[in-house]
Amino acid sequence: MAAAQGRGREWLAVPAAALAAALAYIAGGIIRGSYPYGPKPRNILDLGQQFIPMHAHLRDLMTGAAPGDFFFNWSSGYGVPYLGDFMAYNGAGLSWIVLLFPRDKIDLALYVIAVIAIAAAAAAMTAYLRKLRPSGPVWMAGLAGVSYATCGWALDDGGYMTGWLYGLIAFPVICLLCEWIWRSRSLPSMIVSPFVIALFWYSHFYTVYMASLGAAIVVIARVLSDPDGGDWRRRMGGAVRSLLAVVIGIALAAPLLVPTFRAVGYARPSPDEIFHPIGWLYFFGRLLPGSEGVGKTPGLAIGTLMLLLALSFPFNWKIALRERIVWSVALLLALVSMQIRITHEIWHGFDSPNGNPFRQAFVIAGLMVIAGWMSVSAGIQRVSTVAVPAVFLAALYALAWNNWTSTAVTVVAVPVVALVVILAWFFTRRKPTKTVLRIAAGVIIAAVLVESGASAYAIEAQRGKKFYIGHSWSTQQETARTLVLGANDWPRQRVSPGAFTTINDPMLIGGEGSEYYSSTIPDELSQELINLGFGYSAFGRSFVDPVNPVVDSVFAMGGRVTLDSKGKLQLTRSQVGPFVSVRPLHPWVSGLSGAFGLQETALGASVYETPKLRAYVAKGSAVTVSDRRPGALVIAEPPDLKRAGEFRLTARCQPGSEVYLDGPEFVGDVLVDGRTWTISLTQGPKVPGIFRGAPVRRVSTAGPSGVVDVTLRVRETTVLPDRAIGCLDRGKLDAAVATLRQSQPTETHVGGHSIDVKLKPQTRGLVVMSTVRSPGWRCQVDNGAFRKPTQMAGLMAMPVGRTASSVSCVYHPAGLRLGLLVGAGGLGLLLVVVGVLEFLRRRRLRLEARPILVSGIDPPAEETPIASGPASDQAPPSPSSDKPAPPTPAG
Repeated sequence: MAAAQGRGREWLAVPAAALAAALAYIAGGIIRGSYPYGPKPRNILDLGQQFIPMHAHLRDLMTGAAPGDFFFNWSSGYGVPYLGDFMAYNGAGLSWIVLLFPRDKIDLALYVIAVIAIAAAAAAMTAYLRKLRPSGPVWMAGLAGVSYATCGWALDDGGYMTGWLYGLIAFPVICLLCEWIWRSRSLPSMIVSPFVIALFWYSHFYTVYMASLGAAIVVIARVLSDPDGGDWRRRMGGAVRSLLAVVIGIALAAPLLVPTFRAVGYARPSPDEIFHPIGWLYFFGRLLPGSEGVGKTPGLAIGTLMLLLALSFPFNWKIALRERIVWSVALLLALVSMQIRITHEIWHGFDSPNGNPFRQAFVIAGLMVIAGWMSVSAGIQRVSTVAVPAVFLAALYALAWNNWTSTAVTVVAVPVVALVVILAWFFTRRKPTKTVLRIAAGVIIAAVLVESGASAYAIEAQRGKKFYIGHSWSTQQETARTLVLGANDWPRQRVSPGAFTTINDPMLIGGEGSEYYSSTIPDELSQELINLGFGYSAFGRSFVDPVNPVVDSVFAMGGRVTLDSKGKLQLTRSQVGPFVSVRPLHPWVSGLSGAFGLQETALGASVYETPKLRAYVAKGSAVTVSDRRPGALVIAEPPDLKRAGEFRLTARCQPGSEVYLDGPEFVGDVLVDGRTWTISLTQGPKVPGIFRGAPVRRVSTAGPSGVVDVTLRVRETTVLPDRAIGCLDRGKLDAAVATLRQSQPTETHVGGHSIDVKLKPQTRGLVVMSTVRSPGWRCQVDNGAFRKPTQMAGLMAMPVGRTASSVSCVYHPAGLRLGLLVGAGGLGLLLVVVGVLEFLRRRRLRLEARPILVSGIDPPAEETPIASGPASDQAPPSPSSDKPAPPTPAG
């Protein structure tokens, strides 16, 4: 009983580590005064632009408030596949926490998810370390878990990429499962482990893939060095079982993984990124706590205490030599692999990222924590085991304390915490009393927690100085949502919330806008919207709505949230085409080029003029405008000039027509309506036309004489199309919209991932739906066979004859059937493995239960019944009076 109570108290370190890590993370926010503890927002980069809107959409899906379902999202991009986004941004179990929060507290829900994830990572690492080396100090295991959960990567990268934190949890959990399999070789371990691994691969396959690679390193190290691993047959058997558990777990996740991989495969590609290693001083400088360098350097910091312990591992003579060699080599190779191109590619699934090239840093941090725990659990007695790591740390600090990645916390915390740890070791080295031990433990615990909290503050504060931070939910978002919901008329028409908060406002606010930002956006959709005149960034994975009446008419955008003259939100309505229209079988094609031509083709009518342009350079300006390049105007600005150069474009259009500028690669400003300078594209290293592009923009109105005069200014050499001005005739547009409205079918029903159209009698033509065709759509006419739909100017379309009465289209994620087959195969393999292991277990038990014959003694002969009657009629045999009975056989 006492032993059981002792074990129970020891395992209290797991929840204690979770609580301590959560408090350290929370303390950083409290000190800085960031949301939810102060006025400073924390919605930096992808946290504000993607994770919060995606979770708001998830909540709407689960409460039935969103158009669409888990297959398709009608809120964004005029209709986009959703399963890839679900897996990339909110597929984990913790995401469902959003149901516990009001919709206007989605920011708070994401913060709570981050806190819980960090706490779970600390608990998981503590549990694994206690399983790996139960002999070490319990409180030290808890501190190791806290150091891992608040490592530099978790606070810096994971601080705004909430989904990545599931990889932080997965690494120690997968290691724990493999350790369970390694030690017990039991059926429960083989049954439970694949399902747990599958859940993690569902949660965030990208970082969980890295966590699985890290677990493989741990298993290999255990196979090669475990002093209690047995013979090589047993070691390899444990390794094979661990491998099977992981492979089966991934197979069980295939029903969602395969469609996600297919979605990534047809997503908008980005240019191939060539990895370039960074300087080793900056690389190792990130080992120091409090350092910040997201996007460029690896967040390797695990706190001063665990760094000293990890450095002591190779020099701790109480650990077996083979174990020290194997683990030290494994850790060193893992570190170096981050700086080598081929291993960098392996870590990132052979797809080098455009952003942070060190996304696997949490795995390396975990390996260092494991090494540090193995060292301290073995006991640290020799002075050299402390002195050598102290010298290494001092040298690193002397060289890197003033790196650009270092903060004030780095400068102060490293020497202070190192001194505290070394003094605590010194006073507890020689048979200390319990009081001394408790004081030393308390001081170390306090130092580590203070350092973790201070690091959380310093990293968040430093990161906030570099990057744009979005605003939390406020009255502006509430007003926009009220306007959108009040105008809801889906699917008869769409309502756009604009992009006043994020690029994903249709998911955050509501409605059915064009704005969309995702790494899984279909390439067909991206290219189509860019060709229609949409602005973009992130290589076409993020859109800027041109707010163009022709585009609105094509995509049935009947209402949109705009700003009035006082800067307040208002709802603007307009007459637009229907969601489904019927066009001629051979639709009209515009003769214009560029965005204006494709807009006309999608509308089905001529509404633009694109006049010939003349350029006039302002007096005193050094700008030159040349039309020698075919189809383009090259605007050159001398690079050494500090003042922007101005020039004018003039043309002649129909009087009163609206004038639009199409300059997707134009870096400069345009004077709108002769009053307000508006940025087209800013200067910067992001290449126009590749990484980013400007939307078609309204710039003026043609005067009574029809003269168009547009003023622009530039600060660097840039380019415009030779027909960059388009003059829109509103009268022609109104007539085209009226024609589309007359052609709409009798009835249109849009489901979660389906479109059902009831046609008017004798309809013949092309049924056009105002959504861009994405891979996965299949359509049928009446009850005919499903087939891939055609397209008209990129819009999904289906030809019908006069006898047709209906058209039905259904979206199914590509790869879903294959994923289900692989998942079923994984389940079958699990059953086979379990069956084989159970058969082997029973055979082993039978062999162990066989009697062992004692040499020189015959076994007792079987008793032969003296009669075949009932047992009650048989007399028991009497033993011989002069011969003793044989002894009982052994076994």
